[in-house]
Amino acid sequence: MALREAGWKGNKEAFDGINDTEMMLYLQIEKLGAHLNVLSPLIDRYQRGDQTFADEALRWLDEAEKTMSNLRLPEGAEMSMLRGRILRSTDEILSAQVNQPKSVLRKARNVAASQALDRAEEIMRARILEAENRLKFFEEKFSEALTHYMLSCRLPAKDPQAYDQWLSQIWSHMRSYEKTRPLILYMSASLSPSDRSIIMIRVLDRAVQKNINVQPRE
Repeated sequence: MALREAGWKGNKEAFDGINDTEMMLYLQIEKLGAHLNVLSPLIDRYQRGDQTFADEALRWLDEAEKTMSNLRLPEGAEMSMLRGRILRSTDEILSAQVNQPKSVLRKARNVAASQALDRAEEIMRARILEAENRLKFFEEKFSEALTHYMLSCRLPAKDPQAYDQWLSQIWSHMRSYEKTRPLILYMSASLSPSDRSIIMIRVLDRAVQKNINVQPRE
């Protein structure tokens, strides 16, 4: 899910001054998804018998490791291991017979590269799914909490010129409100500030669009 789909578009002012490295779950989804988007053309090379396939697979895995390292994901270490499997793929063949045709060695290397990419894709999609499920859980819980809050309180007026202050004000009010305080504290401990902001934007924008319980600006 791209950040603009998550609530970024139209609300950029809420994120001014936030460093990308602070973006955790949503950034994982965007960065890993972008890397997976170039995987299909790479697999096409394998199916065509492209001689550059294994080398391109190694480059893809190297970039995957860098991406996951920047995201501080421990699975990045496995990308290095997968590269090693490709590089060692011809060792067993050569140990049995030194003078092997290049076509045999290339085939073994390509098979190892294909298997490595399959495993890398599995790892990255599992991480994306985990992030999506976690964000969905907190978005549903925040939506429920907001409903409870609005049964007794009105949301402050939305000021497009001070969107981040509006979010902070609502967050502070809900943290002080007895019925929503436990969830707000839990979200504070479980999510990055920017992930929380995106969740708030998604839920609050739906509420505002429905004209639910928002104070008019004076």
